[in-house]
Amino acid sequence: MKENLLPSDQLRSASGGVPWVCPDGTFVKLVLEAGKGVDKPKEGSLCQVFIEAQPDGPLSYPSHSWAEVELGAGDAEWDGAVDRCLETMLAGERAELRLTGGGSIIIQLASFTPAKDSWEMSASEKWNLVIRNKERGGELYRAGDIGAAARRYAKALRLLVAAAPPPDYDQIKAELHANLAACQLRLRQPANAACNCTKTLALQPANTKALFRRGLAYDAMNDLEGAAQDLKGVLRVEPGNRAARRELDRVMERIKARDAKLARAMQKMFG
Repeated sequence: MKENLLPSDQLRSASGGVPWVCPDGTFVKLVLEAGKGVDKPKEGSLCQVFIEAQPDGPLSYPSHSWAEVELGAGDAEWDGAVDRCLETMLAGERAELRLTGGGSIIIQLASFTPAKDSWEMSASEKWNLVIRNKERGGELYRAGDIGAAARRYAKALRLLVAAAPPPDYDQIKAELHANLAACQLRLRQPANAACNCTKTLALQPANTKALFRRGLAYDAMNDLEGAAQDLKGVLRVEPGNRAARRELDRVMERIKARDAKLARAMQKMFG
């Protein structure tokens, strides 16, 4: 059962402070016990935590016992919320996350190891982090965990912004957008998929995977002419692409049926 959240201005933490709303809107954080110091965990920090969460929630981090977790290493949906909360916490702090999708998580942070901010990393360290997330995304996609794969590809793209461009920067960026689009198609997010395919095609206009996936996305959004144009584009580059031919035939049938229906409606109206 989903939990209705009060507006953040009606919430108050146990310490009397104003609750913190995560910028992506996924949760509201309330401080239950204040921490000490000024430093906070970063990506890669090893955190000693006690997490309390409902047992059937999408969380891969250990819960209901003290455990060491690496910030950023989790792939489950709630792991990302835990990571973003930990990045705001001080040692000794205890906080509650009220998730906008329903449910809550309580986190107690005992201690953590220092880690580098992105601006402190060398160019090679940043690039290695991009590649590690890209490869992890591929592993998750092949394993059928599409949501987790999408989060890894999106994370790699965010990290890519801060990475010094190596010679294959555009190639990796194009692949990440195309891979994220593949996930978004599976997650029934065709508009997002089309957007990411367009970003790939801006870098690689003849990328047939991006053309094919954008064609599928347009089809899902009922932009049949756009779908047909992209699928024809695939066939111009790869005339023997049977998947593109099959999808184009199906789209053309949809166009034909739509036009026939429209013609019948016009005939009734003016006949």
